[in-house]
Amino acid sequence: MSDDLINKQQKSRRKLAKYQQKISYYTQLSDSDISLKKRAAKLGKYRLKVIKRQLKLKRIEAKINLCSAYTKLTPANDAITHASLFTQRNISLSSPAQTDLYRPHKSQPCKSCPALRGKACLCAMKSEQRQQA
Repeated sequence: MSDDLINKQQKSRRKLAKYQQKISYYTQLSDSDISLKKRAAKLGKYRLKVIKRQLKLKRIEAKINLCSAYTKLTPANDAITHASLFTQRNISLSSPAQTDLYRPHKSQPCKSCPALRGKACLCAMKSEQRQQA
């Protein structure tokens, strides 16, 4: 997910630089090259695009900061950090199938995975049912 955000961030930076170059190009043109009306329209257009890209870039950077802060806390598959959750739910740690239900099944779990909140992971339950069938 963070790779996707980084790619979006780079794309927004490239477009922002492109629009800033367009603004500088149209401000440097002389009156004989382009009419004032057309130049004003182009400058207005690209200034709006610069503002839009700056806002989008700030949103992407905020998401990247959130993701990096979240991943620094605890890994989702760490059994030691979730050991207190296992004891709270009165789960016997002797059966590995039961403990696996309370850890995210996927290596990169979705944001709404119940296992991140200490509940049974739906993906793990489905895969266990498939194995039993």
